[in-house]
Amino acid sequence: MTKIKIFIAAFLLCLIPCVSGCTSGTDNSLKDNVVIGFNNLLSNISEYALTKEKDLTGTKNEGKDSYTGSYEAKYMSFNGKEYLFGGTALSRKDGNKLTVDYKINIESGEGKLYWINKDGEKIISRTNGSGTYSVTLNAGDNYLTFEGDNFTGTISVTVK
Repeated sequence: MTKIKIFIAAFLLCLIPCVSGCTSGTDNSLKDNVVIGFNNLLSNISEYALTKEKDLTGTKNEGKDSYTGSYEAKYMSFNGKEYLFGGTALSRKDGNKLTVDYKINIESGEGKLYWINKDGEKIISRTNGSGTYSVTLNAGDNYLTFEGDNFTGTISVTVK
């Protein structure tokens, strides 16, 4: 992730002189156009940080964007992390409030569903059960993550 951020910063430093002489046919200022372009760039690059669908244990149905959708999985002795939903935008077109509905059934091992952003991990659940968790997105990294340590069980998640 750090290499991506360094690449983006270097790209922007090269991009600013290229667009500094350009004018826009809209009322947006150059600064607004650069911020909008940067946000779009981050949004497109961030999708590569999500676990690819073919590498997910379960079945993912995407919603309006990479931040929303549903995911269901049955794990057998799973060790690792799956980045299910999220992104790295400065702002999300559909607003910065999300709701995570979840259900976890732990048969053995340990499982952890959490939201990760620039402030760190926010644990949603580590135990059997279901519930709803509200998320306010920050500018930058925002990912719904599932992590297992020899985890056998099921999870079901809907983000809207």
